[in-house]
Amino acid sequence: RLADAGVSVWILGSAKEQALGREIAADSGNDSRLRDLTGATSLTDAIDLLGAATVAVSNDSGLMHVAAAAGTHVVAIYGSSSPNFTPPLTERRTIHCLRLPCSPCFERTCPLHHLQCLRGIGVDSVLDGVLEILQGAAPVTAAAASGPVAGMRQHD
Repeated sequence: RLADAGVSVWILGSAKEQALGREIAADSGNDSRLRDLTGATSLTDAIDLLGAATVAVSNDSGLMHVAAAAGTHVVAIYGSSSPNFTPPLTERRTIHCLRLPCSPCFERTCPLHHLQCLRGIGVDSVLDGVLEILQGAAPVTAAAASGPVAGMRQHD
């Protein structure tokens, strides 16, 4: 949806996340604005890409914290974890967290089998927030994803 909106997207993640990166890329219809870089970058490369991005959309992960340290606006999505424990350490952040009664559980697999802490976060609200950040930013770049972090670059 970001690529459809004219945003270039870099999907970043480790080799363990390549299947997810390929799935995201396939869902885009192989749009030329989307580059799947999962498993293809070193940590140094990922740091450089996140530093060049305007926005990074990420789950609570190491790359989310790298993006924050690089000065990129972070759109952080929290499900089973909590921004109270591991927030992105930047003022340039937007946090999506539902704070359900069952969260944070800190489990990788939902013990209640509903995963509402993530499913309840609307794609449209995240997308609209990212596009708003990009419109207010100096043109050039942005970053986004779920699982792996993705970077985005706005087309002129």
